[in-house]
Amino acid sequence: MQTPSVWASLAQSFSERKPGLALFNEDLTKRDFDGFEHWTQDFCRRVEEQGAGEKSFLLGYSLGGRLALQASVERPDLWLGVVVVGADPGLNSEMNRKRQLQRDRAWAERARKEPLKKLMEEWDEQPVFVGIPNTAPRRIEELNSLKISRQFEVFSKGHQRNLGPELAVAENPSILFLSGEKDEKYSTIGKKLALSCKCVEFKLISEAGHRVPWENPDEFFLVVSTFMEACVE
Repeated sequence: MQTPSVWASLAQSFSERKPGLALFNEDLTKRDFDGFEHWTQDFCRRVEEQGAGEKSFLLGYSLGGRLALQASVERPDLWLGVVVVGADPGLNSEMNRKRQLQRDRAWAERARKEPLKKLMEEWDEQPVFVGIPNTAPRRIEELNSLKISRQFEVFSKGHQRNLGPELAVAENPSILFLSGEKDEKYSTIGKKLALSCKCVEFKLISEAGHRVPWENPDEFFLVVSTFMEACVE
């Protein structure tokens, strides 16, 4: 429910505080992917080509975090480190996947038929956002109803495999899982991942819910910067 422009303020903050660090956005609407495997292969190929032999850091929030976890297990050799914010590594039963797929297909149908403004208002009222107003700079005029619908269908958690077992045996890259202290659901997920996966470190960000990078940008930057520095020592 966002566009790459939502990262503009964070990109500026990183470039000002860490000269030489550039933030490149992945825009899922620029290509027509048919699933997680298709996206992962295409994305990792592009990163490898652009990196020209140098590793990158990977940062993903929510759906982007799920994709980041997928890329980390598929091509661990590409990353100096991975930062995941409020993301699920995958559902652990076929029943849960079917239920999630039904919910996401319902959102997809609504995105095709209902006014986006009304849809956004209902989206922001979901329990996962713990009543905190959206402070991310959403530009509704940049959003495309059909593309949003397509993303709900293609990137539903109902289609994503459970990455937990693969992460449990992974030795690299180092993964930092962040969650806002008010986001109980993803804090629980992060803690469990850190306990079962030696490559995963979990940290809580204070005074934040689900939208961590925008609800507490200063602490987010500090924690991510510390992680990045540790990865290159």
